[in-house]
Amino acid sequence: MHYYQTFGTALLAVAALTSCSIVPEPINAQDRLASMLGDRDEMYNHQEPINQPLTFYDALARALKYNYDHRLTLMEAVLQDSQLEVATVNMLPRLAISAGYQGRQEELASSSQSITTRKQSLEASTSQDTSRGVADLAFTWNLLDFGVSYFQAKQQADRVLIAQERRRKVINNLIKEVLSAYWSANIADRVLPKLTPVLAEAEEALKLSKAIGEDRLQPVVGVLEYQRSLLRTIAQLKKLKADLSMAKPKLAGLINAPMHSDFVLAKPDKTPEPPVLKATPAELENLGLFFRPELREEVYQERISRNEAWKEMLKVMPGVTLPLSANWDSNSFLVHSMWLEAGARTTFNLVNLLAAPKVWKTAETQIEVSRTRRKALSVAALVQINIGYQQYLKALDGYQSANDLSKIDESLFKAVTDNTEVDAGSELDRIHAATAALASQLEKEQSMSEVYTALGNIYSSIGLDPATGMIEHVTVRALSVQLEKTLTSWYAGNLPKLPEAQAAPQAELSRQ
Repeated sequence: MHYYQTFGTALLAVAALTSCSIVPEPINAQDRLASMLGDRDEMYNHQEPINQPLTFYDALARALKYNYDHRLTLMEAVLQDSQLEVATVNMLPRLAISAGYQGRQEELASSSQSITTRKQSLEASTSQDTSRGVADLAFTWNLLDFGVSYFQAKQQADRVLIAQERRRKVINNLIKEVLSAYWSANIADRVLPKLTPVLAEAEEALKLSKAIGEDRLQPVVGVLEYQRSLLRTIAQLKKLKADLSMAKPKLAGLINAPMHSDFVLAKPDKTPEPPVLKATPAELENLGLFFRPELREEVYQERISRNEAWKEMLKVMPGVTLPLSANWDSNSFLVHSMWLEAGARTTFNLVNLLAAPKVWKTAETQIEVSRTRRKALSVAALVQINIGYQQYLKALDGYQSANDLSKIDESLFKAVTDNTEVDAGSELDRIHAATAALASQLEKEQSMSEVYTALGNIYSSIGLDPATGMIEHVTVRALSVQLEKTLTSWYAGNLPKLPEAQAAPQAELSRQ
């Protein structure tokens, strides 16, 4: 009978496990639609409306507050911080309370047997009720677990700092991208309205020139050269127009504004001159090696590896457990239903002792890997800083050339326009001069945008962070003022200073 009961129980267990099997369940169309619509509604909620023309600093402030890439790094930093709290709690001793009820069908009875005669020496007896309640409050502290938890908490503390450095890296990239997108969008707002009528005139002039060439009204070589020059200018204008038209949607994405929103950019009275960076490449290199988020992250990663080594070596040590508990049992046969227990116990895993040399060697190798990776990243940072500086000089030189060319083309257009002679040929020259002047102006504006982009690359390569402190509860305007003050100071050459190196102690110098 007992056999059949056991077999039936096994069948019931198998049936229960089969009924609980999990199969992939893809999201249905309605759930996905609801999720999509919900995300779309929430993407632009809980942020200040754009009520005035955006300056560059306003745009950068909105990017830092509302860009989801930056928000994600903030949430990851909060997550790492909460995990640090958990790791800290894990260092505490274990204090557990338990209570329950125990019952059995038959009494827990036993008898004794003589080991000499193998005869029963006492009749069957019991010292336990068939049903009873039990409870205990147990305090347990394992010194080995405490040590391991301590190093795990230190590692988690470094992961919090790594999350903050990754946030700084996102801020650096946002500055670079907003610099490029904002000035391109600003140029598009100011210049593109002039472009459409000029392009229409240029295409009409091209048709007229072809008609003149077909009628042999002017020398063929001169007509063809005019058409070639005009076609090149038209192609240049169309390319610049296409490039500039993409700037505003890109900026909208960076500041988390709806793609089709009609926000307006602040238009300066005149095109601002690009800022001149006063720092030398050597100063930029030192700043980059000190502030670069990736390099700081590797410093923390090396500390994590070092603590991992100590944690693994700690596991080789004997473990000491100190238990202390208060107990209660409702068993009526007990003389004392409540009592205290205390003790000490040690364990020593000999296998860990044998594996200790390999574990330590692996940990040292991991530390050396972190150091080598940091050196490799340092070299890459130096290369990026110097390339960025050369790109900045190239962009600045290109702006000066484009500015000079724009002045010449503007003067040429004015001279052609002031010509009193009115005929088909002079009109074609006027249109050509107007088209070339606008193309030169666009080229100059684009060159200025490239200067700002190169500056953004330099700031990103040295890892400077203009947004200090918490920005979650700061208004866009207040953050904009702070950013303007910081970046204006950078433009003036007032970059952050490195701390002075502390002198080595005299005793240590004598040992060297």
